[in-house]
Amino acid sequence: MKDRKSPSIIQTGSLLLVAAILGCSEREPEPAEAVRSSPSECGTHFDPATAGTIRGRVTWRGDIPTVPPFRTSPILPGGIVLSEGPVRENPNAPIIDAKTRGVANAFVFLRGVDPQFARPWDLPPVRAEMQDYQLRIRQGQITSRYGFVRRGDQVEMVSQQPVFHALHADGAAFFGLTFPDTGKPRFRCLDKAGVVELSSAAGYYWMRACLFVDDHPYYARTNAGGRFVLPQVPASEYEVVCWMPDWHEARHDRDPETGVFLRLFFKPAVEQTERVVLGRNETRDINFTFSAIQFGR
Repeated sequence: MKDRKSPSIIQTGSLLLVAAILGCSEREPEPAEAVRSSPSECGTHFDPATAGTIRGRVTWRGDIPTVPPFRTSPILPGGIVLSEGPVRENPNAPIIDAKTRGVANAFVFLRGVDPQFARPWDLPPVRAEMQDYQLRIRQGQITSRYGFVRRGDQVEMVSQQPVFHALHADGAAFFGLTFPDTGKPRFRCLDKAGVVELSSAAGYYWMRACLFVDDHPYYARTNAGGRFVLPQVPASEYEVVCWMPDWHEARHDRDPETGVFLRLFFKPAVEQTERVVLGRNETRDINFTFSAIQFGR
């Protein structure tokens, strides 16, 4: 029976599939089609005296979805046996305030930015950490599943857990990295704008994070009330994009030896867009509303 396999057999079967998992991919939507320039040119013509602000709110209409967690196998990849299958939250579950209907952790950014006229990049570097079978992105004082990276910059990745971890990147970057040594970081340069999805390539299929890579820093996440602000935006015409991940499963892969999940693919993220013409020193309000019918398609 599957639950009577020895840890060594499980470990062998899982490790043999690591290379295959590293090669699996499913495209993610790219966030920005900006006017391209080298990172050194960004902000060279920025004029803060004439810059404006784009702000707004993201809300939810209709019933708030109930997203069940994943109940994983008590036998983890690598032969680790737990007393019972742990419960892992769906990493893409929306965060919605039942009273205000505000959507937290939605992402708003600009398309059509000329990096030379944008404000200089002022966001902290990104570090991806694997610990307690979770994947977290640290950027300054914020720890979440998401980060913003300047195109051409390196991202630091490290395992803080004494088990075998591997990362698979897909979307605007495609690579796989193993982390056999606890606390020893590895680095990767991200030189293409877009969304990079990071996931476990060691069978911990619930581990997920996303990096938004671009030449300009006009990216924001909504707060608990669903509000966002994009400050110091040069006067011009833009496409304002609101991006939310989909929590519905598209497909999954299983370990042929144990039958347990190895990799989970979600359906594509959902975007809404609005055109805006921003004048000198102007503040524009843009609001987005999502509902369950937009997800799971």
